[in-house]
Amino acid sequence: MKSKKYVYLGISGAAIAAIIIVITQFNIFPVMNQGNQPSSQVAFLDFSYDEAHSDIKSALALHHINMTNPIRLSSQSDVHQYCNFLTDPKKQSLVTYCTSTVLKDRLGFLGEVNMVGSPDMPGLVVVALQSNPMLTNYDDVKTVFGVVVNNTICQCWEKEVPDGFLTLSALVDKLRDTHLDTKQPTTSTHVIPLGNKHFKIELTTNESGYLWKLLVSK
Repeated sequence: MKSKKYVYLGISGAAIAAIIIVITQFNIFPVMNQGNQPSSQVAFLDFSYDEAHSDIKSALALHHINMTNPIRLSSQSDVHQYCNFLTDPKKQSLVTYCTSTVLKDRLGFLGEVNMVGSPDMPGLVVVALQSNPMLTNYDDVKTVFGVVVNNTICQCWEKEVPDGFLTLSALVDKLRDTHLDTKQPTTSTHVIPLGNKHFKIELTTNESGYLWKLLVSK
């Protein structure tokens, strides 16, 4: 019960901050009908929750980053309270299930990996990671993003070279440098296609330092 409560607190904290950007700038569930108009269907990702959790957890362990087993939320009340991430009521009504896992590195709490969708398959993956003002865990942030991209999108970065960046690390470095130079509250990439999916990375200055966000959808 304590573990479940701990993850609930995480969902209601950093994860909501991470998902706010999704509302207006990220194309969630973009299924098109025959008239090439958005439909009310969900564009599910092509993997199960268990598959993604297992793959990500195993890969992170190789880098000494611990990922908890997922808390699964499926009751209507829990989904409404802890997975109510989309401002569009029609799209939010399609969310009937979500999971949350906590990440820890050598410095302690690192962040969360959250997935929302139906009980069978997720439609959105959200990674929310916290850095201190000195960016002490910066390498771990890049490691987590790389692991999640490789295991939820594809291992095809070098082949596709999205936005001209030879590596994901180079893209994250550019985002960091731009954010520090401009001193804006939030700096983000645009929605970037990779494989047959899309992702976006965002960096926000907060009271604890910096909140990093990675969003993956179809």
